Amino acid sequence: MSEDNTIIENELKKLGYWNDIYSKKNYFGTGPTKLAIFAKELLEKNSLQKILELGCGQGRDCLFFAKQGFDVFGFDISQDAISFVEECRIAENLGNLKVVVHDVTKPLDFNSEFDLIYSNLALQFFDLNQLGAIFDNINKIMQKNSLFLFSTKKSGDKYHNFGTKINDDTFEYNRIKRYFFDQDSLRALLEKNFKILIFDSAQHENPDKSVSKWWKILVQKKIIFFDFFIILLIHYIIL
Repeated sequence: MSEDNTIIENELKKLGYWNDIYSKKNYFGTGPTKLAIFAKELLEKNSLQKILELGCGQGRDCLFFAKQGFDVFGFDISQDAISFVEECRIAENLGNLKVVVHDVTKPLDFNSEFDLIYSNLALQFFDLNQLGAIFDNINKIMQKNSLFLFSTKKSGDKYHNFGTKINDDTFEYNRIKRYFFDQDSLRALLEKNFKILIFDSAQHENPDKSVSKWWKILVQKKIIFFDFFIILLIHYIIL
């Protein structure tokens, strides 16, 4: 099988997995995640309004944001997930929420500006090379004062060592690979494009007594010297 065909086959496996998951309503529960509650406080503290959610799934966070009065644009690779969110959006008359089907590995050409780019545990399904490309795309659409808040799995999580072992930090189960990142690798990747504001370890105990562990990360766009020079020049001209 050619490399291109292998890539296509893997993508179809992923899509099939997510459509199976999201054929069940509220598969991951209802109500906002802990990261969404933190994001709400962050947005209010900094008077920010516009949110882009990557991998919004069945909308437990983007619906929460919209109900809080924020302007929200969310996307997911699964049509089943987006259809469910759209049903909820219409039922609750949330005109400030828009959702579409989109692949996070593709360019983010949405012709809009966002104060916060947000993703809760959707990026754990991509290796470091894929993440690097995703981060590049995110960096391209961020404004000078935009923030990027996301979480991803770390070693010691309940799914670490679960399924077929690919390597020490990669495991495959039910057609899907999960990646568990160490801090040094993820930090080095982020520092290419972003200034790191928060890089915290978080965890909680599940009802079955297993432990979920993840990284909570907040970054902003890194201003390179040329950008900084232009900002200073504009400031000088205005004065």
